[in-house]
Amino acid sequence: MKNNKKLLISSSAKKTIRESVLLAKELNTGIEISRLPIYKTKGLTVADTINILKSDLEGFNNRVTVHAMFSDINIAGQDYLLREIAEQRCYQSYEVGKALDADTILYHTGNKGTKHYGSIEIFKKNFISFWKEFIKEFEKAGIIAVIENVFETEPQFCLDLFEKIGSPNLKLALDAGHVNLYAHDTTVTEWIKAYGDNLHHLHIHNNFRTNDDHSNLENGTLDYNEILTMIKNSNVNPSFVLEMFTEEDIRKSVEIFNKIMY
Repeated sequence: MKNNKKLLISSSAKKTIRESVLLAKELNTGIEISRLPIYKTKGLTVADTINILKSDLEGFNNRVTVHAMFSDINIAGQDYLLREIAEQRCYQSYEVGKALDADTILYHTGNKGTKHYGSIEIFKKNFISFWKEFIKEFEKAGIIAVIENVFETEPQFCLDLFEKIGSPNLKLALDAGHVNLYAHDTTVTEWIKAYGDNLHHLHIHNNFRTNDDHSNLENGTLDYNEILTMIKNSNVNPSFVLEMFTEEDIRKSVEIFNKIMY
């Protein structure tokens, strides 16, 4: 099977990262390392995490991307102590990605959709201030950082952040399942058109608009035949991550993906 450098699976596909790496190797896809060990194990260092992941990736020669730590992280919050911890996690994720030779590192915005007076403006100000400095690390290393939507209800929110940071090493990631769950007034294809050439990375999974199920491409209300065909016939050329958490869903989705795209 010819390796498709644009198709990756999540390292959460199996119970351990090593098992997921072996599955990706068998399927001849890339892998996105998610849920970095450092975030849930007290006393584990960045160096420890890098050593663990290098061991997990031993013998794997396909593409590697990294999903930065995201649990409880908001680098644009108003509490400066919490911001400092969030910023530290962002830098640690970068260090791990760089050590693993990842070409892309993905970050959530951390936006929770709060609508208190002035909260959105404060969020954007703090977010942009941090990223204008942080992105310089990516520029020096030649790595692409991507910002992913979660609770955002329309594409312009992430586009505004992206445009105001203004770096060739910053691109956009689109999570189709999150659009289906949280952005009921817009469609995935509308987000893809809005992002255009700035769409670098695409998480694909499905749900029924009630829970973030991360199910296979056929198990939900998203029509991936429409979505993938639209991308296939456009000038948009993102990477695709099958972000599902069972081997059965991964295998089924690889089959569906290849049938539509090739």
